[in-house]
Amino acid sequence: MTRTLRLLVCSLAVTALPALAQDGELYEAPADPNAAFVRIIAPGESVGVVAENTFERMEGGVSPYVTIAPGEISAAVGALTGDADIPPASFYTFLAATDGTLQLVRDDITNSPAKADLVFYNLSDLPSVDLFAPSVDAMALEDIAPNTSRQVSLRAPMTLDFEVRDGDTVLANLPAVQMRRRAGVTVVFSGSGGNYTAFSTENSYVN
Repeated sequence: MTRTLRLLVCSLAVTALPALAQDGELYEAPADPNAAFVRIIAPGESVGVVAENTFERMEGGVSPYVTIAPGEISAAVGALTGDADIPPASFYTFLAATDGTLQLVRDDITNSPAKADLVFYNLSDLPSVDLFAPSVDAMALEDIAPNTSRQVSLRAPMTLDFEVRDGDTVLANLPAVQMRRRAGVTVVFSGSGGNYTAFSTENSYVN
């Protein structure tokens, strides 16, 4: 863990502590310990298929995580298809990558009852971007390469502003991102040629 990330985690822990006793309703029953969870992220697409589940209104091109038994699974979005052998107790995302393929990446989701998982995906043409939290003057995630993801678990509940940066240049703003216990947030950054956008959405699940 980098120094900036340690500072961010510590800062958020201090800020979040007074609210911890107020959100007991956010705790969830433990899932099947052997279950796996798979979803699609494809900005610009609204329809996708994961296993036998069809989603016709994917907000921002992000489907819910589908709870599956470990083993072979297929996914499709637009003209892209993919297959994978998914191990138990894991989280995976099929990404509509910038090279026109459907790539599988593993998500390090913890679903901790005391924290929120923030997962960032770089679907831009930039070789590296960072996620910065200006309110605590600290970097949340650094050096995120294209068509990859990075994760961090933060104390929750919490609301923070974030900036996507390339060095000192702010490429996109994410105001008032709400992070709840055991819910998790996905941030998707995309674009090319100097035109970039970012959005955040809370992770969701279907059985």
